[in-house]
Amino acid sequence: MPALLGSGVAALLGASGFGLGCLYAQLEDPAPVVSRVAQVPAWEAATVPAAPVPAAPPMGGPEDSGLAERASKPVRQASAARLVMLRPVAGGWVSSHYGQRSDPFTGRPAVHRGLDFAGLDDSAILAVAPGVVTWSGRQSGYGNLIEIDHGNGWVTRYGHNAFNLVMKGDYVKPGQTIGLMGSTGRATGPHLHFEVLYRGRHQNPTRFVPQDA
Repeated sequence: MPALLGSGVAALLGASGFGLGCLYAQLEDPAPVVSRVAQVPAWEAATVPAAPVPAAPPMGGPEDSGLAERASKPVRQASAARLVMLRPVAGGWVSSHYGQRSDPFTGRPAVHRGLDFAGLDDSAILAVAPGVVTWSGRQSGYGNLIEIDHGNGWVTRYGHNAFNLVMKGDYVKPGQTIGLMGSTGRATGPHLHFEVLYRGRHQNPTRFVPQDA
């Protein structure tokens, strides 16, 4: 309809009217706009390279190990909260703490990776938590050694024993007598060398067990 009106106006007004009539027709009845998306031929699309994937950061460096240590700390604390440890001896006293000390044989600085409880020969050595015995026998430096796996990455060791009263594969209960105190191995007198490990790494036993009887 607008196109017919535009043609009529053009006929009445001549050449000038023709221009106005066309303008009127365009304003009233604009041509539809068609959007076209460029199509990529199949053979050409196959040659289009994929977007590059960012490379993963290198693992195992000092920064990565620091992050891993910090990330594992909450896990270690949560696991420790679930593993309640008793005192590993019924009596005696702490004779050497965890950390740097003078080696009793050489007098040189050395790292002591356990907590020593001194006492009388054949004093009872107790399991600090339930678990399964994974080692019971002689071990270099430790003398007679007992190792107990408590699950969730936690392990305890009991060294320099006069006698081991449990065998590999035995299940032990908290407070159960597992050995008798002695001075086997690299020891200067009767005492228990007690260690705590989490996922193979030594921990300070004073954070987990009572030191006083």
